[in-house]
Amino acid sequence: MRVPLLAAALAALSFTGQAFAHARLIESIPAADSSVGASPTEINLRFNEPIEARFSGIDLSGPDGAAVSTGATASRDQGMTVPVQGPLVPGVYHVGWHALSADGHKLEGSFKFEVRP
Repeated sequence: MRVPLLAAALAALSFTGQAFAHARLIESIPAADSSVGASPTEINLRFNEPIEARFSGIDLSGPDGAAVSTGATASRDQGMTVPVQGPLVPGVYHVGWHALSADGHKLEGSFKFEVRP
């Protein structure tokens, strides 16, 4: 009687981690804390789960802290692409991102990258 009960308890515990797993950012282009030699034409983010494009996007600010114009967010499966309007001048840029995962969880984060002269 104890063996089946123990097996059931272990099985329940093994699924607990999966139930609490949430989407997370796994890659960005430009990469976080990277230096790039050319102005990127878009910002790409990839997550470990699908996201909802209508509720996802970025805020991009330049070296002076001013907002940088971006185009409409496009999303496909686990990725988000946001076009950058015009070339970026050399300096450090801040990307603040937000996303809604397909399972309804809100995500947000930020990173920086540098455009070299």
